[in-house]
Amino acid sequence: MRGRTIPIWVGMAIMAGSILPQIASAAAEPKPPLAPSSKWQVDYAPTECRLMRNFGEGKDQILLQISRYDLRDRLEMGLAGRSFPVTDDRQSVSVSTTTVAEVPGMHAQGFAGTSGGLATLRFQPDVDLPKALRSDVDAGQPTILGVRFVGRYAARFDLGSMKGPLAALDKCADNLIASWGLDPAQQRQLKNMPEPVENPANWFRPGDYPSGLNHMGMGGAVIIRLLVGADGTVQKCEVTKSGGDKAFQDATCAAATKRAKFRPAIAADGQPVASVWINRINWKPGAPFFVFR
Repeated sequence: MRGRTIPIWVGMAIMAGSILPQIASAAAEPKPPLAPSSKWQVDYAPTECRLMRNFGEGKDQILLQISRYDLRDRLEMGLAGRSFPVTDDRQSVSVSTTTVAEVPGMHAQGFAGTSGGLATLRFQPDVDLPKALRSDVDAGQPTILGVRFVGRYAARFDLGSMKGPLAALDKCADNLIASWGLDPAQQRQLKNMPEPVENPANWFRPGDYPSGLNHMGMGGAVIIRLLVGADGTVQKCEVTKSGGDKAFQDATCAAATKRAKFRPAIAADGQPVASVWINRINWKPGAPFFVFR
């Protein structure tokens, strides 16, 4: 068969057909996970337990923080660095570990840095995140933590084995529970946690809004820890975390202590016992004034 002249666009198409799969393969190749640039640190804070570690170097360095302030094995995660996508509210975020391809129901919100501070990505407290980390430990695998967020933000972190860090966090949590005057072993075996008799939003009245802050358009978020007695009454209120004017902290505890009623926690033997109820109250100017979540 005699040779034929192939039109230039056909030749280019043939070449593209052989090159594009190679380009696509290279584009699909994930970046190596960020290596740790510090050791794990355990912070025994007065109201929570924190695991902290730096990853990467220089301007690319990111601080990872995992904290626990609840009776339940529920973890809150945060990232701090030079730049994260900023969002007006919480957005769905894809989180993976070595053995769990997708941690269900994860949400996060991105905040810009202020006054030269670092930007942050704050994750909603979640009960499935510790399950995923413990799955890696049970499988004897080091954890590669993956995060995909809005604006095509994606990063992976080489956490190493989480066996030791999680054990340290558990020990810290037991000490924290004991500082509340409760028995950690008993609290881990509760049949039922304390349950509000009514919707917690009903504990608050428009008149409870700190004077002047509503008209100024100021709001705040307060996470409170209520010590609930075996009779269902609130014995003590403490602020675990807060954002906004301190007046919101005082108003939250004042209203909850005055109006909250509970069905008490039930121990393994079926008897009511003292325990804690921890949740977040958002104060918002306008209506509704209070959002419970």
